Amino acid sequence: MLTHDELIFCLQQKYPDLVHGVDFWVGQSMCRDTGQQTEAARIIAWHADGQPTDEEVTALIEQYGEAARLHVLGQRAREERDRRLMAADAMFYKAMDTGDASKAQQVGKYRQALREVPDQPGFPADFTWPDIPDALSDRALSDAQDTEAQTSDT
Repeated sequence: MLTHDELIFCLQQKYPDLVHGVDFWVGQSMCRDTGQQTEAARIIAWHADGQPTDEEVTALIEQYGEAARLHVLGQRAREERDRRLMAADAMFYKAMDTGDASKAQQVGKYRQALREVPDQPGFPADFTWPDIPDALSDRALSDAQDTEAQTSDT
């Protein structure tokens, strides 16, 4: 099902000078109970000349839909990577503050692996998150797993 962000991507391929939220609005129906999308995204309002017809929108989706899906997956993966980097930064500074050079080195390698995630073959559709080093605290592991569970729900 086409998402809000995917439709915006498709529209911006044909209308690169238009801004979502200013020149046009896109929306999607959501279930009140589950928060899940129930229908494909659609144009809600168009405030610029030359609003595309339903047929033109369908053609844009056919042409750019897969690129849009990968673009959105990439955005989400990079956002998750950035969250993991922030948690790793805190682990690094804690290790440095306590003088634990071994732990700081392990966290440094983990941080580098996180930065390299977008360079993996198959990114963003098929890639592997680096493992959190065993020597790191259970709290850091718990935080990363909580974040992963939250992002898998979106």
